[in-house]
Amino acid sequence: MWKRLKNNFDSGIEKIRWFSSLFSERLKIEYLVMKLLYRSEQLERKRDEFMKKIGRRVYELKGYSDRYILKDGIVIEALSEIEKINAEIDVTRKKASEISRIEA
Repeated sequence: MWKRLKNNFDSGIEKIRWFSSLFSERLKIEYLVMKLLYRSEQLERKRDEFMKKIGRRVYELKGYSDRYILKDGIVIEALSEIEKINAEIDVTRKKASEISRIEA
């Protein structure tokens, strides 16, 4: 009887270890996904700041009809930064999507 009780106890401990290991790995994955999504949000805020910068510059140049806005240095620089940020946002979201699909 003691042997059966010990075997059941050992089996229960093994199941607890397995579950805690699985839970720990899944928690790490979820934390990583949250970090990636937070990074994506930060990049979106940075992109919005560049868009505001473009809007301010367009407003500043509204009185100059002879200026071509898309050839302005500040606007060109902001547009190139926005393109870089958009690419980084896509990569970050793709990583988060791939990681969240992983099954343990």
